[in-house]
Amino acid sequence: MDTDPKQSSCNSSIPTVMLPVDSLLLIFIRYLQLMKFIPWSSPISICDQSIEIPEYNEIDGSSQIISKRKKFKKKQQKLSIEPGLCGLTNIGNTCFMNSAIQCLSNIPQLTKWAKKQQLSNHEQTVTQAYTSLIKSIWSGKNSYISPHDIKKRVSQHAPIFCDYAQKDSHEFMNSLLNALHSEFIENDSSKEQSSIVTNLFCIQTQSRVTCLHCGMCDSLEEITYCLPLPFENESTVTLRRLLNDFLKEELLDGPYYCSNCQDLRSAKQKTNLCQPLPPVIIVQLKRFTFDETNDKLNTFVEYPIVDWNVDDSNNSLYDLVAVSMHVGNLQGGHYTTYARLNGLDQWYHFNDLNIEPVHNTHCLVNRNAYVLVYLKKN
Repeated sequence: MDTDPKQSSCNSSIPTVMLPVDSLLLIFIRYLQLMKFIPWSSPISICDQSIEIPEYNEIDGSSQIISKRKKFKKKQQKLSIEPGLCGLTNIGNTCFMNSAIQCLSNIPQLTKWAKKQQLSNHEQTVTQAYTSLIKSIWSGKNSYISPHDIKKRVSQHAPIFCDYAQKDSHEFMNSLLNALHSEFIENDSSKEQSSIVTNLFCIQTQSRVTCLHCGMCDSLEEITYCLPLPFENESTVTLRRLLNDFLKEELLDGPYYCSNCQDLRSAKQKTNLCQPLPPVIIVQLKRFTFDETNDKLNTFVEYPIVDWNVDDSNNSLYDLVAVSMHVGNLQGGHYTTYARLNGLDQWYHFNDLNIEPVHNTHCLVNRNAYVLVYLKKN
């Protein structure tokens, strides 16, 4: 299990929560991996005692994994149990899931909705599993809980999560939101197409394609829960530039069939964000290439912690509420989360069972940021 980049700047004098993982469960997982019943994938993300420590560069905000191994301290004084400060057991390479859940847990509107749901424990749905999990996290009675049920239920909607290989925190977050929306639509007698998910996260985009021969325009509107922002392997880039590149007009790579010309023509395409913008914007920084190299882009993306002006208007200011971080590469690594507890002022670092308060917010912006969650200002 890896620690967080910039750890030296994030640690405070307040002791951290380091609770023991269920030893029998880990022994069982190891046995299944050794017997090749489940993929071995990334063994250090199952809470090994040794970890690779990212070295933080105070000058440029970068971090590098250094080879020296250090040991976790077994005995550490616990933080007092508070609502929302609840760790999640790593049940076998599930740091990606824990990171996604802690991001969503600290979105105030979504958590408020989850705590109000009255569902039977006999319901075998993602909605029941998620709302039960959130109620346990925010009960103030648990220092940590096991997310077995939510993994099982989401896996029924997205079978990619059935095994215990390391997966992607954004993919899990998106699958969870899709499942919550689908179950609401299936059970909604009014047959409305809106749910808590669409009300909070729905980003509507319009893609316009213009024929360069006759000027004919075709437009297509799409709905997404996330802004996927690609970038190149460069040293530093700003979130503003990534969004501008995502929205800029470009020539299409290949020919386009124009219905007016009734022939293949050259064309240009532009994406626009439709109004109104949602209360919550999830941004995926597309670090994984998924090509023949399977490289991870370690570009340093500069993003605002407060007052992100999405479309240069006074009505679209957003504050950062959570970040899913990834240390390592596509073959093996570790996910953690920085989050403002319930959208309030105090930041915490959620690392499976481990929770640390953060007093230096400079560590929130670093090369390991993968998924950004922004909350619209009132």
